[in-house]
Amino acid sequence: MSGHMAHPKSDLIGALAVSLDEDRRFLEAALKDAPSGEAAHIEKLAAMGMITVERGYRLWAEMLGLPFSSLDERSLDHKLRHRLPLDLALRHHAVVVEQSDDILSVALKNPFDLLAIDEIQEVTGMSVQVVMSTPQAIAKALAIAQKGSSGIEGLIQRITKSEIDSASVDAEKLRRLVGDDAVVQLVDHLIQEGMRARASDIHVEPQRDALRVRIRVDGELDTLYTLPSGLQRAVIARIKVASNMDIGESRRPQDGRIAVSDKVELRVSVLPSVLGEKAVMRVLDRNGVQLDPAKLEMSRHNLELFRRGYTAPNGIVLLTGPTGSGKTTTLYTAMSELNKADSNLVTVEDPVEYELAGTTQVQVDVKADRTFANALRAILRQDPDVVMVGEIRDAETAGIAVQAALTGHVVLSTVHTNDALSTVHRLCDMGIAPYLLGPALRCVVGQRLVARVCPDCATPAHPSADLLKEFGITPEQKPTGFMQGRGCQACRGRGKRGRAAIHEVLYVSPELAAAISRGAPEHELEALAVAAGYRRMLQDGLEKAQRGVVTLEDVLACARTE
Repeated sequence: MSGHMAHPKSDLIGALAVSLDEDRRFLEAALKDAPSGEAAHIEKLAAMGMITVERGYRLWAEMLGLPFSSLDERSLDHKLRHRLPLDLALRHHAVVVEQSDDILSVALKNPFDLLAIDEIQEVTGMSVQVVMSTPQAIAKALAIAQKGSSGIEGLIQRITKSEIDSASVDAEKLRRLVGDDAVVQLVDHLIQEGMRARASDIHVEPQRDALRVRIRVDGELDTLYTLPSGLQRAVIARIKVASNMDIGESRRPQDGRIAVSDKVELRVSVLPSVLGEKAVMRVLDRNGVQLDPAKLEMSRHNLELFRRGYTAPNGIVLLTGPTGSGKTTTLYTAMSELNKADSNLVTVEDPVEYELAGTTQVQVDVKADRTFANALRAILRQDPDVVMVGEIRDAETAGIAVQAALTGHVVLSTVHTNDALSTVHRLCDMGIAPYLLGPALRCVVGQRLVARVCPDCATPAHPSADLLKEFGITPEQKPTGFMQGRGCQACRGRGKRGRAAIHEVLYVSPELAAAISRGAPEHELEALAVAAGYRRMLQDGLEKAQRGVVTLEDVLACARTE
């Protein structure tokens, strides 16, 4: 509904009676003493235990032809929280739900409040689509907005008054002042807001005239706040103190950690720039990690090949993919299955992201000369059965890993290559002799994360002939099952929510191992890989797209990063 709306003549009590399959006359009798007005009827029925408040308002919304929103905090767009001035929102009991082009969807306690609709349209310059919700949900959303708005504005004022934002503050004074409650609370607030929005990373970055705070959600960066530029030194200094960095050092990059809870940790990186230091906090949430092969979203075919690789008595199993593609989770899933009472499992990581009970985990420390290569040498003197190396970054580490695999150990690691097949050439380029690599390599898994179609607003999609051609499909084949998201409250109008993994698994058969050993050309390696079950990542993405999990467009965009 946009703008003005007439009050419909409808029998709400009758609709409730039908929905509950109760006798109409009984309900009318129960409500005969209720005050006039549909809201009062709903509250009366809820008090009698005959219907929930939300169910009543949903039915009323259906009768009025209005959308309904439960105003679930997880589904509300954090960027729209301050779209309306707080005083206006509180005065009219209004909560912004969505913004699409020039239409603002607003939940109103009184959906017939024409004055509120007109004022919101005048202030925002947008048409208003009225959304129905329960008074309780509206009150809760406004309380959160009020707390956040007044909280952060008050904190900024307190910091400004304390002159922490002054460019003339020296390092010693800054060291004393970053413990100020206002600074501590502001940084805590930024972290909490980022985590509430399910962010994987929180960026705090200086701009010419502002301090921008952005968060990455489902792979996309969104601006969370734009703060006064004068807060940059105080905010970054507080982040450095909380992550045990040197507050007096501003010329070199630094890394640290912040423990939010037993299960949630922030991996912090601070980088000097021409406008000041930038901080990025990566959220490591162990609560949502399920180390179960069935949760990897691998096809049955790919999972069988992967399992065959990491359950071999020896050899190297590698994961490849860009940063943030879930490689570590996949590695830990394999390790959790290999982690048995009669097995000695040791890891060397940078950083140690998840604790795996029953294993020995080693943190890389360059200052202590505990590099991947040096730690790996020491681990091999610890009688290990399974060794996990966080990443093969150089020829020295790669050489030791290959030797470990050839001497009877299972070695799990990651490497940065464009796809699984090119990993062979990458390791050879690092200086590994092909005659050693062939018998050592067991399996390579390529992995990417693709935006998942929002299940709440999914609708059938019809990919173009050109797009289908990219996947080797002709229109005559009449492929079906494709879906796309329209955009809704749950996905904040994006049509996408969460991410799904797509894979390709290169299993090294004896024939392929022999071809690697004699330095066979790539086309021969690929033919032997296909004979051993290798399927390109595009194929896995196509299968998931035909199940409505992802879109072909997103799969193709992901594959083009190969």
